[in-house]
Amino acid sequence: MSATLDVLLFEDNLGDARLTIELLRETVDAAISLTHVVTFADGASLLSEREFAAALVDLSLPDASGLDTVRGLRAIDPRIPLVVLSGHADEAVAIEALHAGAQDYLVKGDADGRAIARSIRYAIERKRDEFELIEAKNLAEAADQVKSRFLAHMSHELRTPLNAIIGFSELVASSGDATSREYAGFINSSGRQLLELVNQVLDLSKAVAGKLVLREDRVDLARLLQACVDHATPTAVRRKIAIRLIVTSNFPALVADEPRLKQAVQNLLSNAVKFSESETVVTVSLARGGGGDVAIAIADQGIGMLPEDIPMALEPFRQLESGFSEHEGAGLGLPMAKLIVESHGGTLGLESVPGTGTTALLTLPQARYLTKPAAEVLGAASVAA
Repeated sequence: MSATLDVLLFEDNLGDARLTIELLRETVDAAISLTHVVTFADGASLLSEREFAAALVDLSLPDASGLDTVRGLRAIDPRIPLVVLSGHADEAVAIEALHAGAQDYLVKGDADGRAIARSIRYAIERKRDEFELIEAKNLAEAADQVKSRFLAHMSHELRTPLNAIIGFSELVASSGDATSREYAGFINSSGRQLLELVNQVLDLSKAVAGKLVLREDRVDLARLLQACVDHATPTAVRRKIAIRLIVTSNFPALVADEPRLKQAVQNLLSNAVKFSESETVVTVSLARGGGGDVAIAIADQGIGMLPEDIPMALEPFRQLESGFSEHEGAGLGLPMAKLIVESHGGTLGLESVPGTGTTALLTLPQARYLTKPAAEVLGAASVAA
């Protein structure tokens, strides 16, 4: 026989209380001991002094009635499993009781001793599972916060020596002989590359922790896209890739954080160039979506990926197998772009076909439009390798 369960019975009707006690006493394998109280206050006092395995609760007490009884017990002891034993066979009330925090709802007269005992045991198990899930969730959230704080702290710590390395390499490059200048150039380039990675990690840790602050102002999207294309052009030219910019209409200005939005577009455009084949075209287009939202599409003719790999590509520090794993990078560009877009109330989606290419679709809500068009909007431009 299992250990006896100490259960607190809330019941103001003495006849119903005696019947419940007898029903459980006749159930030999129940192993349940009932402590009976008549009022909510008496039960609350006992709960503050002793630990009970569960509570069996009537919803009509002299000093508490209805679902307030369940809510009151939840407030006093959130961990105690509750089984309502009521004289009301009302399904709506039963559902409300479960939503209020009870683990089960029984109707007096319909439940024998075995049913009551079984309900109490099941309630205990369900409550235990519930708290294990809550504790696991809390542990995961705490670990994530620790990770974010660590990344932010280490990023700040790494910036100081990196800035010194870059600065001194510039001094050597400007004053040394040819060999020294060449080596200093390598040091400077590597230092800047590492500093960029550190900045990306810091930005990502802020965004994940919900601490990415937007500094919003008037933004001309067409000009922003042109600036992003200009930034990506040198790399595209070296790789013999053309970048084409298409703006289909005269767009009004938007309210957004321009540097952050530019960072998101540059990340997407950089990926498109990185994973494109030589002698292909990357297309950047600006148009209005079906619902009037701003839609920026960046399409490449690169290696593409499987649809099931897209969620992984949007996770931080993840790189896909095959073609993706052959390219440099920490896997931060896409996740950071997604977080930036979502912080503006927009969405970032990917469509891809292996061997054909990938299209990144960035949308911003129509609510970010300003009523008047930007003073000057580019019509269409083409940059070829």
